[in-house]
Amino acid sequence: MMWQRVVSYFQDQYRVILVDLRGHGKSYAPASGYHMDNLALDVIDVMNHLFIEKTHIIGSSLGAEVGLSLVVNHPDRVISLILDGAMNSEYGPYRLWEGTREEFEQHVVARLEKIRNAPEVTFSTLEAFMENCQTMYEKYDWWNPYVTDMERYGARELADGSYTKGISKQSNAAYMQNYFQFRFEDYYPKEQCPILMLVNKDQEDDREKSVLLGLKYLAVNAEIGEVAGWEHPYLWMLRIKPAK
Repeated sequence: MMWQRVVSYFQDQYRVILVDLRGHGKSYAPASGYHMDNLALDVIDVMNHLFIEKTHIIGSSLGAEVGLSLVVNHPDRVISLILDGAMNSEYGPYRLWEGTREEFEQHVVARLEKIRNAPEVTFSTLEAFMENCQTMYEKYDWWNPYVTDMERYGARELADGSYTKGISKQSNAAYMQNYFQFRFEDYYPKEQCPILMLVNKDQEDDREKSVLLGLKYLAVNAEIGEVAGWEHPYLWMLRIKPAK
């Protein structure tokens, strides 16, 4: 649902497939299988089911990670890749982390423990859930019809009739356990298709710029697309032109 804002720009020239990844939206949420390579296989299953031989892939955040896996592990199925994310590893030579390995490992343990032990916040009605979302997004002036539709679609109804955020604590913990170990620098050198890496034109962090350029040069055919005011992971939903 988060992609509805841009569908109109593509649908006249392309067949557009919007995928709820495992554990998201209306898709199945098993306890395991949240490594980006597993999620890429899910996308391949969707393509096979729809008899799609090759496709362009656009991915944001987790979707960008899945896109990296697709072009490396299933190169004959991808024509091109656009990424909003997967542009630095949590640890390794292409990281933003500036502490020691020991400090990083302690950080990972603490983060995973926090996720697993955090209470699942629930709301008695869908309307109450949406009001909470609105309050959160309005702090950043991000609340609009597209964000509204995304959150309403992703709301998860529990057995007792209450509502909570889309991805479950169990699914999130399973994904994050893998995420901290991802080394995107192992993927970029193996990519053969054209890649466009979308970033904020106004970013000022020198370390972030250095890592981004490093990954770009690892790839065979990658370009950086700078967009003014880019907000990861959903700028396209935030830019709404005022009615004339």
